[in-house]
Amino acid sequence: MRKVVFRSVVCGAAAMMLAGFCFHPTDVKAGMQNYNFVSIDSGVVDSITVNGVTVEALYRPYDSSVDTDATYSCAAFVKRFYSQVYGQNVYGLNDIYSTPLVDSGSFAETSSPQVGDIIRDNYSVHWAIVKAVSGNTVTVIQQNAWDGSYTQAWVGATIEIGDPQYTFFHWDGSTAAQAPASGYTINYDQPQIQETTAVLSAKVDNPARYPVAQVGCYLWDANDTLLTRHVEDCQRPESRFNMWYDVQGELGIALTPGTSYKYQFFVIQDGQEYAGEIQTFTTAGAAPAASQASAEGGPVSTEETDNIVVPDDEAVRSIGKIREIFGWEQAQALEALGTSYLVQIGVDQETQYFSVPTLMEKPASLILTFQNGRVAKAQWKYVYSSGSDTALAASQALYDQFCRVADPRMSVARNSVCKQPGNMTSTYGDKLEIVQDMEGDKPYVSVTVTSAFEEIFG
Repeated sequence: MRKVVFRSVVCGAAAMMLAGFCFHPTDVKAGMQNYNFVSIDSGVVDSITVNGVTVEALYRPYDSSVDTDATYSCAAFVKRFYSQVYGQNVYGLNDIYSTPLVDSGSFAETSSPQVGDIIRDNYSVHWAIVKAVSGNTVTVIQQNAWDGSYTQAWVGATIEIGDPQYTFFHWDGSTAAQAPASGYTINYDQPQIQETTAVLSAKVDNPARYPVAQVGCYLWDANDTLLTRHVEDCQRPESRFNMWYDVQGELGIALTPGTSYKYQFFVIQDGQEYAGEIQTFTTAGAAPAASQASAEGGPVSTEETDNIVVPDDEAVRSIGKIREIFGWEQAQALEALGTSYLVQIGVDQETQYFSVPTLMEKPASLILTFQNGRVAKAQWKYVYSSGSDTALAASQALYDQFCRVADPRMSVARNSVCKQPGNMTSTYGDKLEIVQDMEGDKPYVSVTVTSAFEEIFG
């Protein structure tokens, strides 16, 4: 797993007067991992259940008051968790040297964190709660942790036990009921493999009949990039029960033919995650040809990739991915994209070009324009391999498809104009632009995000 840059918070001396509420957000290099930003539209972005009590992580649109707010700050979540679960008032969340204080009993540093323990970020004074522990990896539940544009919350972050950036604190009065690590055994069945999906299944042995509350599955690509963490409620007190997932149908991930993946099933009891062994499989069919950079610096398209039909849900997901990048800090974008997409293919002043075959199964360019150190424009651009009638028809179909999936999702109406012969440009206010045009004698289609917007894609 790679480290990423995220929007966090810093507390200073004034926090003492604010009962430990975090304030003054800043960009930090965080040891937290997993790249899962979610919408804050519902207010509730995550939750944890301990001793039968569920505590929710809450978000509202960001402004500076969030950092000291008694409901939405990072420290506010820690205080609310201990108040609701244990009836205790936690305080003293002041600086990078603070040990949390509590009305009854005491907190002490621990190298063996448990569900419900407090996490202190020693670099930025950010506070959080341990949601789950799997081996040496801790899953975090937190408030006031954002993407670079302050529009999405960071959910499902993980940290490694022993990372010097983080200190764990255990309260001597906690009584969270937990099953022993050996209480569950996950026995995987042989997966049913297809080209773009797979049915994954297992039998879970639970001889002590511990009250399982939730079950789920991790899915990674061969480079250990987390594609999804799926969780669902499942009240199962049986001594044995079955689990299964259709990757595309239930997890929403369209797989690539001839490609290797990893997965891991888990069960959750009282907020504690118990996982089986990591498994691997390879999809059926032939893997698509690897994208290469041309002599001009752009990805090489072929007649085969020209004719790939993009499903509507993939087009929607891809627009969402392009939108997510808008507003990122330059260092954050270059670090994340340099790891994800691997190939930087050009630099032109404040514009940088990447080869990105991971969106819509086409060897396209991702073109980022930076202003004042942030992404001011994010563009996906696919150039067809020839100027044939077939390529022109395919480009027209892809352009029409992008407009069709964007129309019902954008809050502003589409404005379509023909700027010159062979060109069609559709804009949605100052938010989104979809273009079909010619690059020399070859058609291209592009999707460009030019401002942050709240519409849901992906």
